[in-house]
Formats: sequence, structure tokens, C-alpha cells
Amino acid sequence: MPFQDGPLALTVVHPAEDGDVALRDRTFVFGATGTGRAQLAINGAPVTVAPNGAFLAFLPVPADGVYRLDARLDEQRAELVRRVRVSPGLPAPAPGQALIAEASVFPRGAWAAMRGEPVEAGFRGTAGAEAALVFADGSRIPLVEQAPVVEVPWGRRVFGAVPPVPEPSVPGLAEYRGFFAARPLAASEPDVPRPALASLHPSAPSGTLVELRVGEHVVRVPLPLNLALLDPERPPAGIAFETEPYPRSAGGVDAAAGPAATYHYFWENGTRLTLTGERAGEYRVQLTPELHAWVSSDRVRLLPAGTPPARGRVGTVRLIPRPEAVDVRIEVEHRLPYRVDSRGRSVEISIYGGHADTRWLMSGGLDRHVTGARWSQPADGLWVLTLELAAPHWGHAVSWDPNGDLVVRVRRPPALDLRRPLRGLVVALDPGHPPGGATGPTGLTEAEINLAVARRLERILGRAGARVILTRPDDGARGLYERAQIAEAADAHLFVSVHENAFPDGVDPFAGSGTSTFYFHPHSAALARALQAELIHEFRLRDLGVGRASLAVVRRLTWMPAALTEAMFMMVPQQEAALRNPEVQERLALAHVRAIERFLRDRASERAP
Repeated sequence: MPFQDGPLALTVVHPAEDGDVALRDRTFVFGATGTGRAQLAINGAPVTVAPNGAFLAFLPVPADGVYRLDARLDEQRAELVRRVRVSPGLPAPAPGQALIAEASVFPRGAWAAMRGEPVEAGFRGTAGAEAALVFADGSRIPLVEQAPVVEVPWGRRVFGAVPPVPEPSVPGLAEYRGFFAARPLAASEPDVPRPALASLHPSAPSGTLVELRVGEHVVRVPLPLNLALLDPERPPAGIAFETEPYPRSAGGVDAAAGPAATYHYFWENGTRLTLTGERAGEYRVQLTPELHAWVSSDRVRLLPAGTPPARGRVGTVRLIPRPEAVDVRIEVEHRLPYRVDSRGRSVEISIYGGHADTRWLMSGGLDRHVTGARWSQPADGLWVLTLELAAPHWGHAVSWDPNGDLVVRVRRPPALDLRRPLRGLVVALDPGHPPGGATGPTGLTEAEINLAVARRLERILGRAGARVILTRPDDGARGLYERAQIAEAADAHLFVSVHENAFPDGVDPFAGSGTSTFYFHPHSAALARALQAELIHEFRLRDLGVGRASLAVVRRLTWMPAALTEAMFMMVPQQEAALRNPEVQERLALAHVRAIERFLRDRASERAP
């Protein structure tokens, strides 16, 4: 780290003035003093100043939200006050008093469900009390006090120590839960949203409450829920609809396995959906009688009432060999939901709501890449086609043909030369950010470092025989989906997104910093592992591991292996200083190149003769 002996100039990069700090125990503060000779204290606690004037501290969050910084250099003194908004958290109940934390009451918002479907309800309130859900007709459902669960903020789960450090619990506060069979309910407050899948029954009673009793003291809070019932014999239908202008190989509409959960399904526009529920801005999609998915309601265009459910016949399958891929054309009566899974040397295509009428499965002649194909109907409403491949799966793309066929393009691996594996390949490099991105203590931005490393990578890869596409060739901002589309439009063989990391509030940066690499689709895992191995070997930082993460830029790419690297942490003074060094930038680029070559050589050696 170079020594900096400029004038005393105190700056704070994080937290931002008037910014929100969600945790109430400890978090980090970082910035710079302008000189490595300064002495610094924050709220009276001494803080180490790095030789270049940068500082990083992990300190208690002040209850009043005020950080007071005091820097000294000989006879000079600089002071700075940084004010933040500290989360008030849940209130502690007074002795003998019933208290309900109103923001914790659930369910809330616009819901639609099948009659009799179990609906959970609950809240947080004074421990050791009697709780109930009280309907407008006076009937009551008991809510049961749960065993204490100490929450761990997500950032500490991902980056923190193992086991993660929990947030302090609120003394005297407990969670109460119960359930009731779905019935029409109307919220007493007029501003609660109403469901879109079904109209509230005109006679739906309003005034449902949650109640808590401590001795003679009782408190009640309205349940902010509008709940309508669906007709199980005539469920509403819709089609997947995404207005985003950039086409995506993984499908235009994301869906999850549960409400507000991680994306698991990816559907092209026009996919028909049977809708069996609604929860606060999400629709439940029936895939099979036992399997459901959840999709954002603004990604579904509702069809006229009475439209038949998403079910239909799956007929002829044709495999059509092409120079760059094998087209798998599946005759489907309607555009049904689907999922494509890669499993090493096989690809599995599932069509939900489909019943087999597959009398013909035509290979279209001998093909060296797809070596076998078979269909099955493992469950009612689930049709599955399994393809066996001669080499590990490289990529695929899915589309609906105008004639109604589902077309899955199974990409052939590129021809690879073990001695010069990059020769003739197209590599998409993605310098992460802007918009967004981390900033280091002395003001270095992640976006400028990512671009500097990518430009070095571009030069080295070009010398190795690759044609390189930069998704961001300058300082201009690029959208995440736009970056993926650029790579697809170039027909790239690989995609690598270059990033540096940042912590969420509350993570100890001294214990948690290191190197990590991410992917989403299984056929990208080997590329991510190769990148992680080379970065760890080159810089010897803590190995934070290879992760499967729902990051938009790699989640959207199925046509090629795609991975995202997080080599260093911008907020750590030593790592920020290293990233400023052109020699370190060159080492970063070289490590990425070695990893890409290693991945390609491994793939070349796995090809069947």
C-alpha cells in the first residue's frame, strides 16, 4: 500500500448521510483522512488509519444515529458528523401490558384462495399471553405462541461467521401463529389492495381482528386482508407476458417455487398458465395437481373468464440436427409451462399439464451430439423428455414456434484445440456496473476497476485467439438484461462478469472478506469453479466459495456457460489499494484467462471420441 501524506481531509463513504441502517448492534464505517499519519476516533473509539489514509471500522451503531469522527495530525484537527436513520425495531412491551406490533400482523394485502384452503395468520406481541384471530361474526381461532426464533440478518448468513451471529431478541416479545380455512374477508381499512383474480363477495364480512390478552388488558388490531375465493371448477387463466425489450434465452418471465422465493422457472411470452391463488402481488400457477409455482402478477396477462386451464396433448417430437445446435421440436396442443434442466451429459425437458400422445419420436438421422432420447409420463400432468449427450451440456435456448411447437435448441460444444483452446471462440466480458456498484474508502469505484480489468482481459484473450465482446466498452450504464442480450446476440461461447464485492450492513468486514464466484445454471458450475480456483491461487485471500446465486445477469443466460467473479472487497483498505495498482489488475486478468483456458481444456478432454 503506498504511503499518502497529503493534507488532513476527513471523508466518509459509508454510511451515507441520512442513510438507513437496518441493524441496531454493529456495522461498518469507512472513508479516508487524506494522510496515513492521522489519528482517528469515531464516537470515542480509536480507529486504525492505513498508510494511504483509508480507514475501516466495525463499531456499535449509535442509538441516536450520530457518528462523530475526530481526526488529528500534529496540531491540525478535523471533525465530521454523519447522521443515519437507525431502524427502531420492535418495541418492548411494558410489564402487564398487551402489545401487538402492528407491522408484524399477517397475512396482509390482496389474496385469492380456494375455499377451505389453509391460511396462516399471526403477529408478534407480548410473550406469555393469550392470542386469537377474531372474525366479524364473533368466531375465534386460537393463535399459538411459538418457540423463540432468533433472526439472523441475511448478510450475516451469507458472509458472516459460522454459526452466524444473531440479532439481539426483544425481551418479552413472542410470535403467535395459527391458521383458518379460507373464507371471504374484507379489510376494514379502505386502502388495502383488492385481489385481481376474483371479486370480493358483496357480503364478505369486514372487521377481522387479531387479539392479545394479558390478564385484564386486551389489545386488538385489524387484519389488513382482502380475501376472495376462487371457483375450483373454473380457475382463471393467463399468459406469461414480459414487456422487457431484450430477448432472453432463459425465458421472459421468472417464476418461483413459493411466494417471494428464488426463481426456479423461466417461461417465454405466450405460455399459458392456470391460476389457483393470489398473494399480495403474486399469482399461484398450477403445474401439476401436486406442484405449483408463483409469478409476479405484473408478468401475467389475464385471459377472459372461462378460458380452459393449461392442459393439453404432447405429440410428435422431432430432433433436427443443425450446424450449431440440435433443434428439439415438441408438438404441444397449447403453450404449456415447461422447465429445462441440464444434468451433466443429459438434458431433461418437462412440460406441465401435458399428457402423452407421443407416437413418434424422430431423431432426424444419426447425430454425434444427441446420442439418445426417450419420453415418459412420470405423473399426471407431467410429460418429460430426456436427451443423452455425447459431451457435457454447453447451453440451450427455448422458444415457442408460431405453429405452437416448443423448440429447445441444444447447443453443440465448440471445437476446441487443447494447445490453444481459445482460438476461434467468442468470449463475452461483462464489466459489472454502472448503475450501482461499490465504492472504496478513498473513492475508487467498482465500475472503473471492472472496466480496467476487462480491458486487460480483452487484450490477453485476443492474443490467445479469441474474439472478445465487451458488454460495456465505456463508462456508460448498461442494464443487466441488456448485458445478457449483447452476449447472446454475439453468439458468445462463454460469458464472464467481472465484479468486486461489498458487504451488506452488519457483517464484520475483517472476518468476512475474501474471494467468491457465482453461477446459476448447472452447466456453468465448472466454469465458476475454475475461476474461483485461479483467483484463490493468485491472491491467497479467504476462500468464500463457489455459489449458485440468483443474480440476474447469469440467471438469464442458458445459451453458454456464464459465471460472475467477486475477487476482492472494495471497502477493505488493503484490497482497494491493491485494485488501484496496474500490476494487480494485470494479475486479475491473467488469473481469469488461466481459468477460462483450464475450463476449456477440461471440456475438450471430456468430449467423446
